[in-house]
Amino acid sequence: MLFDMMPCSEEDAEYIEEQADRVFDTIAPPEEDTGEEEFVYKVTDDKGSLLGGCILVVDGRKTASIFDLWVEEAYRRKGIASALIREAEMKARDLGCYLAMVGTFDFQAKPFYESHGYKVKDTMSGVPKGHEHYFMTKRLDRTVIEHDPSNTDQFEIIPGGEEDAKFLADRLHRHDEAFAPREHEYVYIRKKVTDGNGRIIAGLVGGVDGWNGTDIDALWVDDPYRRQGIGTRLLNVGFFRKNGYETVTGVLEDYPRGHTMYCMQRSLSSTR
Repeated sequence: MLFDMMPCSEEDAEYIEEQADRVFDTIAPPEEDTGEEEFVYKVTDDKGSLLGGCILVVDGRKTASIFDLWVEEAYRRKGIASALIREAEMKARDLGCYLAMVGTFDFQAKPFYESHGYKVKDTMSGVPKGHEHYFMTKRLDRTVIEHDPSNTDQFEIIPGGEEDAKFLADRLHRHDEAFAPREHEYVYIRKKVTDGNGRIIAGLVGGVDGWNGTDIDALWVDDPYRRQGIGTRLLNVGFFRKNGYETVTGVLEDYPRGHTMYCMQRSLSSTR
């Protein structure tokens, strides 16, 4: 059976992502009918200058993600980062989260997260070239042995806003550039498949980052059209293996609850 495949608009991409989310929600329903919540935490000096901060994102499945944890270089190793992550984890627990997740590179803060009870669940080599990316998790519903610095109470953690979040993202971006300069801005990949009436029946949303790594954010095929060469279920590991994603770099049990997440990698420099 032949289908039309073509680039799609941002509106089409949003539709594809919504359909992929709908499939995911059917398989693993969120515990609460709420969207993501974002919390920004920061530490400032007497003049209000930002010395450090982090972003916490909590979803309806009771999982927490730590983003853009950054501390001004002159104030590192003084307990600020520990104070920030403890504040974020406290909020996550208050909201009922059972799992915290974070991504970090070999030139960022892997030892720091390990000292606070996070464990590596996935390692991707060559991301970016010459480096490694680590996906780390920590169970918030269990007691773990972790670093307990004595000086975290001296820092006042206060809520931040959107501008603070942008500032943190910018500072972390600059830090990363010193170790692995990006070659270009993010390039979006948006493809759709339509039937004879022009209705979207499948699609892919992703992109290529500045380090030339490709992300697949959403892959969706409408149910009547599966197993016809377009693709199979969004979360079917076998589909990705069949298409060359043969390396399972990490396995995360019980995410979301009762299910398993697979991290998979394929080198696009090799010929298949």
